[in-house]
Amino acid sequence: MRMMDCRDVLANLSCYVNGDGSAELRKTLEEHIAHCRPCRVVFDTTGKTLRIVLDVEPFEVPLAVSARLYARLERVLAEETPVP
Repeated sequence: MRMMDCRDVLANLSCYVNGDGSAELRKTLEEHIAHCRPCRVVFDTTGKTLRIVLDVEPFEVPLAVSARLYARLERVLAEETPVP
């Protein structure tokens, strides 16, 4: 497999994080990330973000917040709906 550039790493990062892709692809990604600081930062940040999102327990939204959200959504959708 050819050397990856940063765009290739970003395009294949989800495969790596999800455990998908061939062993060769994973190895090539790991080699690039080991030598490229910007991609390593993206990789580390992505992993940390996923851990935060996956560790959060569901919570109930207060009724007042929910009511404001629905009202806002209705206004936005009404603005986007063409008048016949």
